[in-house]
Amino acid sequence: MKTLTRHVPHGPLHPARRTARLALLALGAVLVTSACGQATPSSGTATPAGAPGTAAPSSAPVNQTATAKGVRLEASMAPGGAGIAAAPGLVVEYSLTNTGSKPLVAYDVVPDDLGSATLATGVDPRHAWVYEEAGVLRVSKQGFAPAPNVRFAAAPVMGGHTVAPGATITGRAYAATPPKLDVPGDSFTAPRAAVDPGVKQWQLCIQVDERAAQARPSAVGGGVVQAASMAPEGDELVCTEPASIPVA
Repeated sequence: MKTLTRHVPHGPLHPARRTARLALLALGAVLVTSACGQATPSSGTATPAGAPGTAAPSSAPVNQTATAKGVRLEASMAPGGAGIAAAPGLVVEYSLTNTGSKPLVAYDVVPDDLGSATLATGVDPRHAWVYEEAGVLRVSKQGFAPAPNVRFAAAPVMGGHTVAPGATITGRAYAATPPKLDVPGDSFTAPRAAVDPGVKQWQLCIQVDERAAQARPSAVGGGVVQAASMAPEGDELVCTEPASIPVA
């Protein structure tokens, strides 16, 4: 890189002119320094999205995490529905990891209604039950107990995936907007109260248990298994913490 030089005339300088010329020389030095290399950025600490004291935009997906015995569930919700349903809605993207030492079954493939003894080949793996629990919109993939005095000739089934220790499965769940109740029929014990269309918070729940030995391959294919529908017990229903419902 060439060094910038300036021709300085001989002879005495008037004080005002000498001051102006020194200023010009200083400016030239700054320009030379900038041309020789990159400027050093000012130091500072970045604030991650969602950190305490910050507010993420209501339309931005925010990851929610839940940990239970041997399970880690991560989920985010965003407005959408294109390619999933005819009408816009809320789409939940999730991943579930088996952090334990035993194979698990995650019941994340639920039919539009319970009652059949086999899982239909056309089941939508994105379908989820939708109901309100303690003021929170629950998007849930789970089984329900039969209603009192109801007996089935063959046990109804629900679908899912076997998750080996250390393995992760991913999927989607969908809820219409404005949200509305979507649960099995009267043959099952399930929430029956209408969902408040102005509900502000959501959570994702997935039933997980250790019935891997009882699960059987289904006609759906793609690794989907089926097992008798049972209501979750204890900590078998893994749910993320409530979070604000995003808006478009």
